[in-house]
Amino acid sequence: MIRSALAIAAAAALLPAQVVTTVLNNGSTATRYDIVILGDGYQAFEQTKFNSDVSTFLAALFAHQPYSTFAGYFNVHTVFRASVDSGADHPDANPPIWKNTVYNASYNTGGTPRCLYIGNTSQALADAALAPATEGRILVMVNDTRYGGCAGTFAVSYTGSAMTEVQTHELGHSLGQLADEYDYPNQTYTGNEPGQVNITKSPQGQKWSHWWGTGGISSSAFQGAGYYQFGLYRPRNDCLMRTLGVTLCAVCQENIAKVTNSICNAISQTAPTATTFTVGRGTIQNFSFQHFVPVVNNPVVTWRLDGQVVNNATTTSYSLDTTGMTLGAHTVKCSVEDNTTIVRLDPASVMVHEHTWNMSLSDPTSAQLRIPSMTNAGNVWVLPGAAMTFDYIVVNDGPATATFDVEFFLSRTPTWSTNDVYLGRATVSGLAAGLQHNGQLVANAPWHLEDGVHYVVAVLDRQNLVPEVNEGDNERAVPILRQNGGPCFTKLEYIDPLLYPHDAATASLAGSSVHPTVVAPCATPGTLYLIAWGCSGTTPGTTLAPGVTLPLNQDVHTQLGLALANGAVFQAFVGMLDAEGLGRATFDLPPGIGLWPSTGHFAALLIDSTPNFAGITNPVAITITP
Repeated sequence: MIRSALAIAAAAALLPAQVVTTVLNNGSTATRYDIVILGDGYQAFEQTKFNSDVSTFLAALFAHQPYSTFAGYFNVHTVFRASVDSGADHPDANPPIWKNTVYNASYNTGGTPRCLYIGNTSQALADAALAPATEGRILVMVNDTRYGGCAGTFAVSYTGSAMTEVQTHELGHSLGQLADEYDYPNQTYTGNEPGQVNITKSPQGQKWSHWWGTGGISSSAFQGAGYYQFGLYRPRNDCLMRTLGVTLCAVCQENIAKVTNSICNAISQTAPTATTFTVGRGTIQNFSFQHFVPVVNNPVVTWRLDGQVVNNATTTSYSLDTTGMTLGAHTVKCSVEDNTTIVRLDPASVMVHEHTWNMSLSDPTSAQLRIPSMTNAGNVWVLPGAAMTFDYIVVNDGPATATFDVEFFLSRTPTWSTNDVYLGRATVSGLAAGLQHNGQLVANAPWHLEDGVHYVVAVLDRQNLVPEVNEGDNERAVPILRQNGGPCFTKLEYIDPLLYPHDAATASLAGSSVHPTVVAPCATPGTLYLIAWGCSGTTPGTTLAPGVTLPLNQDVHTQLGLALANGAVFQAFVGMLDAEGLGRATFDLPPGIGLWPSTGHFAALLIDSTPNFAGITNPVAITITP
C-alpha cells in the first residue's frame, strides 16, 4: 500500500501545473452563478487557443437569451492544465485514434459517435475545485474539430465551427435542466411524465399553458422529443434544444432564468453588514442594500417589519424609528422582485431576492421578570370559602431594578382573564437585577367554587408597567380541585372582576355597579331570596323570628332598598335561587341617581315554600363614594 500511495503521488507530481483565471468577474461568488471551464486536449503551447475558444464561446453565450439579460449574474473561471496530446480519442475511427489528454476525452461515448465526453472525471472535479467557486455546472472545451458534445456532470463540447451552439445547447442540460427535444432513435414513449419542463406526454402541453399564444407555442404541442418520435411533445416546432442555430424557446428560456435566479442572490452590499445586532429603543436605525436586477426587468423593492409590509418604502434604503416598539426580537426584510417578461410563472418565488436582518431592541431601563416556580403550600383539595396558601418565587434578570405587582386569579383553565375570580395582589418593591423575591399568597376560595379542576394563576406586572424584553414568561399556574361534600352554608359574596376580598365592594355615584350574589348550594332550587341594605351597623341585627337574626340594623336605607327592590338600582334583589343554588343580583348606580355617599352592608335571607326562614347570610360591606 505504501508503494501504491507513492505511485499515485508520483503520478500527480508529473501532471503539468494548472493555471486558474477568472475571465468574467461580476461580483462576489456568494451572490453570482459561477461557471468553471476546463480545457482538454490542449498542449502547453495551445493555452492561448484555449483562452480564445473560451472568449468566443462566452461572447456567443451572452448573445443568447436569457443569458444576455442575466449576463451580470455570472462569474466565469477557467482552469487550464496542459495535455500531452492535442485532440480527443476517436475509438470508432478506422484505425482508432488514441490521445493522451488530462481528462481522457473521447467520442463515441455510450456507443453514440457524436457523444463527446470525458473519462477522467475525478481529475476534472479536482481541477474545477481549484476555481474560486463553482455551482457544479462545469464546462469542458475539447480541442478537437470533429463535431460532438454531451452533457452529464460536465457540459462537454468540441471546438469546431459549431462549438458555441453545441456548448450553449449542452449548458441548457447542465444549467437549465432541459431535455433534448430531438426525436431519435426511439419510436413510442410509454413511461411516466418527464420531469423536465420542455417535454411532456400532453398533446396540448399543459406544462407550458402560460406560454400559449407566444412565439410559436400553442395548445397544440409538437410531437417528437426526448429521443422519441411518438408519445412525447415539445413546446415549439424548433428550439436550440432540438436544432443548433435556433433560438431557445420561451419555455426553455424561462427555466434557465429561474434556475439562475434560484442560485444567485441579487441583493448585495447590505447595511448594516451584520445580520444580527442589538440597538437601543428610540434610535433611528438605517437599512440599505444594492441589487443587480436589470433595470429593464422592472424590479420592485419591498420592505417588511416583522412580516408586515412597510407602506411607502419602495427604495433601496429604509429608516426605522424604533421609538415605541416592543423590546426584544424583530426582523427587517428587504426584497427585490424581478419582473422580467422572460418568466411568467414562478410558484416558488425564485425571482424574488431577499435579505433579512435580525434586530434586538434593548432598553437599559428595562427589567426581565419571570416566575420560575409556584407551589401549593396547602391541600390540593379545596372547599368553598377555605383558605388557600401558595408559595412563589419571582426573579428579575435585569438589567434595571423593578417595582411591580404580582396578581392572582382563579380560573377554569391554565390561562387567565380579568373576568376570572380575583384572589388579590402583592407589591414587590425595588427588586434589583439578579435577585429573587420569595412570596406567599393566602386567599380564601370563593363560596361559589364549582366542582372540578381549577387553576390559581400568578401574573406578573399585568398592566405591563415595567418594560421587558419578553412579556411572555410572566405567568405560572397551579391546579386545585374542589373537594366533594363539605357542610351546607348560606353565604353572600361579590362576584366582580378584579375585586378582592369578596365581602367588600365600592360603588361610585359617578356610575358603577357591583354584583352581590347569594350562594346556597344545599337549598332547593326556586327558594326565594331577598337581599337587604343597611347603613347602621350589623349588630345586634334585626330579629326576624326566634333564633333568626338578619345581621343588619334597620334604617332608612333598609326601607329604601325594600321599596325599590328589583328596580333599576336594586336589580334582582328579590328572586329565586337557580339550579346551582345561586341568586345573582346587581347593585347599579347610573350617574345622577340621587343617592348619597354612605358606608353600609348587604345581607340576604332565604324563605322556603312553608314559608319559613330557610337561611341567613353573612353581611358584605358596600361603600358608596361621590
